[in-house]
Amino acid sequence: MDLPALSQWEAFMVETLLAKGMERQTLINLLKAKDAETLNNFDDTFDYHELITAAETALDNLTQAVQVGYTIKFVSKFGIKRLLGLKYGLEEGIDYQMADDRFDNLTLTAPQLAEFKAMLSPNWKVFNEINGNGTFTVSILHATLVHKT
Repeated sequence: MDLPALSQWEAFMVETLLAKGMERQTLINLLKAKDAETLNNFDDTFDYHELITAAETALDNLTQAVQVGYTIKFVSKFGIKRLLGLKYGLEEGIDYQMADDRFDNLTLTAPQLAEFKAMLSPNWKVFNEINGNGTFTVSILHATLVHKT
């Protein structure tokens, strides 16, 4: 099954609401009801009218993304940084190092690794090594850094 595709901005809005404690089904119900006011009252980081507008044109896509996950159409370096913080509570300089076009020394569980690999757009490549404790040490490199053989 192909995952639905969201814009980076839509992903930020969804992940912010989930990170702040909104239940997935509640979010879906509010999207279906076109209730931007409740979303904006729950969190004031964004104007969630934009998410409602996206839902009006592609409700099934957005609902599926909230339920089962998604891929991001195009994600920037700072988009990855923000998603690592929203989804997993990871911080640059503490939980990983970020350079020009790469992220190094992330530690993710197997489910987190699978989820994050599925989310990333093709302009990023993920490399990982399993640790003795069942976690993975992960590097994320921009595709321009990966030499084709």
